Amino acid sequence: MMRYFDSISEIPDDAFPNGAAVAIGKFDGVHRGHQALIASARAAAEAQGLEPIIFTFTENPARRLDPARHIAPIMSQDQRLETLRDAGIAACVMVPFDDEFAAVSPETFIKEVLVKRLRARRVSVGPDFRFGHGAAGTVELLAEMGEQLGFVVDLVAEVEDPEIGPISSTRVREEIGRGEVALAARMLGRPLEVRGTVVQGDARGRELGFPTANLGGGLEGLVPAEGVYAGWVLLGDERFQAAISVGNNSTFTPEADVRIEAFILDFSRDIYGEAISVQFVDRIRGNITFSGMEPLIEQMHRDVERAREILSNA
Repeated sequence: MMRYFDSISEIPDDAFPNGAAVAIGKFDGVHRGHQALIASARAAAEAQGLEPIIFTFTENPARRLDPARHIAPIMSQDQRLETLRDAGIAACVMVPFDDEFAAVSPETFIKEVLVKRLRARRVSVGPDFRFGHGAAGTVELLAEMGEQLGFVVDLVAEVEDPEIGPISSTRVREEIGRGEVALAARMLGRPLEVRGTVVQGDARGRELGFPTANLGGGLEGLVPAEGVYAGWVLLGDERFQAAISVGNNSTFTPEADVRIEAFILDFSRDIYGEAISVQFVDRIRGNITFSGMEPLIEQMHRDVERAREILSNA
């Protein structure tokens, strides 16, 4: 079980008696670049008998440093924690990037947090890592103080995909915003996932012969661009193929809010009120406004067949 600390002051002095291998980063999306940091910390921990731990923030520090800039998180805090736990991390320190933390000098962060609280013996960071008040701390300073204070810095190179280039949270976010969920999944190393509770909809899908599970209840995960997608619905330990609509059903309710509706293939159970996760595999098409019900139903049949085809080869 992964231990979780949401403030530095809550970490006992003896929390890591054998020392720690610490990976530091934002970990939004826990994409393949983040996974390389995790692998570095785990390898160092295994080699030296340390605990692999993550140090990160509850939200992107850039949101505080530039409040006018909207940075939508790829994952909720719970999704990040679950993904880090599944990656074999022993403990996660996830703290707010507030005024108090932003004022901490690089030297104080190293001495009071990394050395005193976390007992770091190895520290894994990316090449663009900056830290401390005014982002004054550099990888060079970290390595220099590590030599003095007894820890080694492992510089983890930026991960590049041979076909699509460098991987970053910004790029993942951009592809999701364009509906390019297959590209996003390639960078994440797994499908984009949004989860919520099945809520009562307007039952129009049922009238058309395509009853859908409508997600509500405070969605977790970044919702992709409007359109129709092939994907999976996870219900407990079960996984089902689905054709997924993201949008406001412009044919009938063009002014309505964007929502996620999943038509679960070969499925007839009542799951109102149950928690489900929707995984987006590939985009089938963008949203279309139809002249009536007949062309809409014909297109929905084509969408379902295309979803089956995509998922059978996934």
